[in-house]
Amino acid sequence: MDVLEPLTEGVTCLTEHFQFQEKQAESLSGRTQALKMEALTCPICLDLLKNPVAIPCGHSFCMNCILNYWPEELDSFRCPQCRKRYRTRPALNKNIMLADLVEQLKTTPPADHCAGPQDVACDVCSGEKKLKAVKSCLECLVSYCETHLQPHHTVAILKKHQLVAPSDKLQENMCRQHNKLMEIFCRTDQQLLCCLCSVDHHKGHDTVSSAAERAQRQAELEAKKDLILQNLQDKEEDLKRLQQEAQDISRSAQRAVQRSRDNFRDLALLLEKRRSEVEQQILSEEKKQLKQVQELQGRLKQEATELKRTISELEKLSNTPDHNQFILHCPSLPTQKTETRIQTGHRFNFEYIPRAVMALTEKLQLVLNRFKLTGPQEPTVSAPLPEPTTRGDLLRFRTPVAMDPKTANPLLCLSEENRRVTFVLEPLKYQDHPDRFTYWGQVMSKHGMMGRSYWEVDVSRVNWVCVGVTYKDIEREGSAARCVFGCNEKSWALERYNNRCTFCHNSSQTDIPGTVSSRIGVFLDHWAGTLCFFSVSDDDAMSLLHRVQTTFTQPLYAGVGLNNSGHACIINL
Repeated sequence: MDVLEPLTEGVTCLTEHFQFQEKQAESLSGRTQALKMEALTCPICLDLLKNPVAIPCGHSFCMNCILNYWPEELDSFRCPQCRKRYRTRPALNKNIMLADLVEQLKTTPPADHCAGPQDVACDVCSGEKKLKAVKSCLECLVSYCETHLQPHHTVAILKKHQLVAPSDKLQENMCRQHNKLMEIFCRTDQQLLCCLCSVDHHKGHDTVSSAAERAQRQAELEAKKDLILQNLQDKEEDLKRLQQEAQDISRSAQRAVQRSRDNFRDLALLLEKRRSEVEQQILSEEKKQLKQVQELQGRLKQEATELKRTISELEKLSNTPDHNQFILHCPSLPTQKTETRIQTGHRFNFEYIPRAVMALTEKLQLVLNRFKLTGPQEPTVSAPLPEPTTRGDLLRFRTPVAMDPKTANPLLCLSEENRRVTFVLEPLKYQDHPDRFTYWGQVMSKHGMMGRSYWEVDVSRVNWVCVGVTYKDIEREGSAARCVFGCNEKSWALERYNNRCTFCHNSSQTDIPGTVSSRIGVFLDHWAGTLCFFSVSDDDAMSLLHRVQTTFTQPLYAGVGLNNSGHACIINL
């Protein structure tokens, strides 16, 4: 307290002294600004007068300008402004008043030194226009322009003050309650204090000087800054890698597109070439067989002509009245046919070629459907999966399955989002539809499956159930066996009756030994031609019931069949 009072008095005295100087400067600035700039401008160079001199007519010019305007060899001299003529060069006298005004104008601060709306103004300057502050003092809590800052460079006690960049938030350093400078920090309450606050309300708290708290936090800040810089470097490196990866992806994709375009073009050319060859073979075979038929036709026509001539001769002979002539010329005729008939209909059948092309198209379509991208590796045609060993392996291929109401037999009721199939005694009034099974209690899934799929069916509440897969074009109408799952070449089915199982395909049955639990799992690998049926217990243990290895040519639909009371439910895995 004793140290701050003399300092405050010194600051007050300096402030009054600066205010007096500011008033004088403002008065001089007002007088200077009142002068017209034309009076201080050289009429020759149109710039601020430099070393102004006056000629007898009273006009003033820059000394160098008027000397250059009047060369020595001239016979007469004129005033550049009023055009008054002199026979001899007039004497040049320094215009002392204008020289002083020019110097005062030079010392007047330009407009860009005045504080604008976004600048911190000098607190000591008075008047409407204040100069920009160049420094702010944390001890005086005042911002100074360059002129008013000079005492802080010359007065010994002021040299110890801490100067910072201009700030308009100096009053935040003052205690609002005591109007004292806050130089203490209370770590207990985490707030800045003045000396009176530390005694009145924070006695016994952990307090330090603001400088000490700043030093500690500065060290922590540096550590945090280093960590942030390291994180920034990591992010920038990751960004560079991602940018490079994006470029690599784009280049790789462009190369792949070009290669694929070339390969598919070659494939199209190959197919076009093969098509042309097949057409040429067909036309060649057609020409060959037509030639054979035409040769046979020519031979038969010749033989027919000869036979007609023979018949005509025989008729003529039979009409002759001379018995001796008839006997002499009548040939011995065969009593039965001796020549074999020409066989027709065994020629080359061209109909098999479109069927072969269709089969090739289906195989090509199947290969194209099996084609997929395998991430960073080269695109490959998927190979058959290894035999699944655990339920976890199968669940990777779980597929949501819902039955199609348009295919359900009237004795089957669908519920639980078409996943539960219930056998009812009274037929339901379904709308007629060509996809509906009219006799057998069967229903198909709504969507076909290509690729790898796995689903499970809860069969715990039904005595007899049929679980399988089928092509879409299975017959639906009537009571024939070709409409039953597993009784035709278009479907594969597992029948369960009282925990006993039988596999059926194309009316061929295979008994499966052992018992079956309450759930049946179905795994389909359409690409590899694999179909597996599993018995799944309540503890998720599973055992393989039957495995099919074949070639599927169409998408497969899940199927469920019931013939007595109870229900089967497809489990939403």
